[in-house]
Amino acid sequence: MHNDYELLYLIRGENDHIAFGYMFKKYEKLIFKNVHLLHINYDEHDDFIQEGRIMFYKAIKTFDEHKNKTFTRYFELILKRHFYYLKKKIPNYVFDEYLLNTHQSVYLEEDYDDFLDNCSRIEKDVFQLYFVENKSVETIKNILNCRAKQVYNTIYRLKEKYKKYDII
Repeated sequence: MHNDYELLYLIRGENDHIAFGYMFKKYEKLIFKNVHLLHINYDEHDDFIQEGRIMFYKAIKTFDEHKNKTFTRYFELILKRHFYYLKKKIPNYVFDEYLLNTHQSVYLEEDYDDFLDNCSRIEKDVFQLYFVENKSVETIKNILNCRAKQVYNTIYRLKEKYKKYDII
């Protein structure tokens, strides 16, 4: 069993995916706990858990062991801040349907196998229905039995992931 500092060294220095998976399993419970403690609407659980995964990756990349904080405390701090920010902002978020469709052809032309490997189940479903099959948000909402807001949030997350892959 390795401590966090050894795992961080393996992840950062050696790009060890096994160490990353092991460390993520260890901290995944913290993500679920914070989603539960914030009383997040059940329809938005997947969205917040995915955001927690993103924050975990960010925490690994930005953690500085010389600041006299444990990785657990550091990750929990940025996770809570991000969740509070999302909880405050998401209900007021409005999508412009025109903006959602502007780069659709660019998404379809690229090889997205690697991209889909890093997506949650709902992201894969929305990707297939919205970008590949060109279904409306209303149709996707009915097919996946979720709220339109969750579909919009998932589309937004997919676009942000694409940007990180330098595909757009």
